[in-house]
Amino acid sequence: MAALDLLPPSVQAAVRPFLESDAPRTAVFDADGTLWRGDVGEDLLRYLAANRLVLSDAYARYDALLEHAPVEAYGYAVQVMAGVREAELQTICATFFAQRYLGRVFPFVRPLFDVLRHAGVTPWLCSASPRWIVEAGAKALGVEPEHVIGVDAEVGSGVLTERLRLPVTAGPGKVEWLSRRGVTPGFAAGNGELDLDMLAAARHRLVVAPPDGVENALVRHARTSGWPILKT
Repeated sequence: MAALDLLPPSVQAAVRPFLESDAPRTAVFDADGTLWRGDVGEDLLRYLAANRLVLSDAYARYDALLEHAPVEAYGYAVQVMAGVREAELQTICATFFAQRYLGRVFPFVRPLFDVLRHAGVTPWLCSASPRWIVEAGAKALGVEPEHVIGVDAEVGSGVLTERLRLPVTAGPGKVEWLSRRGVTPGFAAGNGELDLDMLAAARHRLVVAPPDGVENALVRHARTSGWPILKT
């Protein structure tokens, strides 16, 4: 596992026991703050609102919801895209991620994914950001779109509708969707409180601490539970 030795010690401490165990050969990652710096779903919503592809005050409405009902806010960020053609959204997301987020991918991510694939492990992304932008990020990391789970809505005649595919992929919703897709995570990585259920469901896990040094609820839980913590 020479390549693994080149990764940060906390990543090694999380991944080595996983690779040496009989855990399912599936590794599930949150996206924003775990694989790259920033929240790509929020930034996409700002972009769509600024370019009048959604309501001009969509981000303000999202932000107001986020304070007291984050799961509802994540759903709203997709519902407000109703009426947008899916093909157009996919094109926008591919360009948006390449231009604004490709350089924000954390340095450990690509080498870690190489190690996992070499060991026969399948990476999955499970995020509370809209599915289409997470798929754009996954493609940049070599992850197949069928291995992406994000906040989703029904599509009719090629156009997004307001009908969310519930539950929203946050908190217990992540575990529910992984189960629906037949995924048992041998390893999971996340950075926020709404990743706790997903990490608890895995045999091995890694917590990516916020870059501002503030210990959130997940980091505190990781410290008391002895889970490896990566400082980015």
